[in-house]
Amino acid sequence: MLERALNSAASWGLDHVGQGSVDYVVSNTMTEFNRRCLPFVWTYDLKALVEQVIDEAADVKTFVLRPNQHWPGMKPGQHIEVLLNVGDQVHHRCYSPSARPNGRLAITVKRKEGGVVSPWLHSVVRPGQVLTLGKPRGHFTLGDPQLPGKVLMLAAGSGITPIASMVAQCLSMPADQRPDLNVMAQFRLPGDVIFRPDMLEWSATGVPVTVALSQPQAAPAADGLQTADRLDEALILRRCPDVADRHVYLCGPDGFMQKMLQALKALGVPARDIHTERFEMAAAVPVLGDQVVDLEGAEVVFEHINAAITLKASDQGKTLLQLANEHGLHLEQGCGKGACGTCKLTVHEGQAHGNVLGSSVYLCTSFPGSRNLVLGA
Repeated sequence: MLERALNSAASWGLDHVGQGSVDYVVSNTMTEFNRRCLPFVWTYDLKALVEQVIDEAADVKTFVLRPNQHWPGMKPGQHIEVLLNVGDQVHHRCYSPSARPNGRLAITVKRKEGGVVSPWLHSVVRPGQVLTLGKPRGHFTLGDPQLPGKVLMLAAGSGITPIASMVAQCLSMPADQRPDLNVMAQFRLPGDVIFRPDMLEWSATGVPVTVALSQPQAAPAADGLQTADRLDEALILRRCPDVADRHVYLCGPDGFMQKMLQALKALGVPARDIHTERFEMAAAVPVLGDQVVDLEGAEVVFEHINAAITLKASDQGKTLLQLANEHGLHLEQGCGKGACGTCKLTVHEGQAHGNVLGSSVYLCTSFPGSRNLVLGA
């Protein structure tokens, strides 16, 4: 009870005094006693106070967080790493937060059957607890500095989370400056629909919103949203006839994204205009057989930093991220497991093998697939 009261007082200070003032006071009074009594703010780490736990949908909870004075802000669509002590182990998981009013943010977590972290979050985490966070990362964001003129958002399940942040970003802009939006999201059953109130608000502002169900025999009650069967090529074309002229932001389970990538290719969407994000880890699998490329003298170009590396025979079997690091290019990197997307780049020329999703390549779990490979943002 005392810790919760102190955390509430610290949260009030952050709201009414400001992060800068709190940081000044804390940095000049950093003692072991203070760190033990109030680790939420008397710390050098980025932490967040859990203020609310909301039942969002079946097996889906939203955790509303109040970050401490070390929160640097984020771009909608980026992810944060959450460090959790489950049993005797520290687990790292990446989530895409959605912005909330008054400096709050929220992570929406679907309980995974047989998982370790998501069941723990659902059953253990309550308001008043403090979580340790990593800094925001990732490039699954709307164009910087120039937003695309026309956008199609495609999501399935909890993949709607970063999409929701970007839609909110667009709707906060003056009407004559925001992109032309179209949103399509797929869920299994009506009770699985995440962010239904948000989607109703988007629809009320004139944004076309389609909710598709993979089990269409259980139709949702009419509530103002357009509903349809499972998302496929025909449905995308019917609800978004100008899809080939749009930038597409795609997020969801790998099976869904692979299907959507095939549909978008058939609909004529250029690979460079498809932006992807995944939540699932994908292990680095060494290339075999006819995928093996003689790397001696091969070149990998990193256009976004105007750098290139020439490979040696001894580089065989190393991931693209390893190659970059060992050749003196220290690229941004995150989980190292192919899930967070921090190291993700786009293939502009050549081929890559391994953890590749459309034209997106996750450097930490992918390998050169041609002797000339050009990568960029």
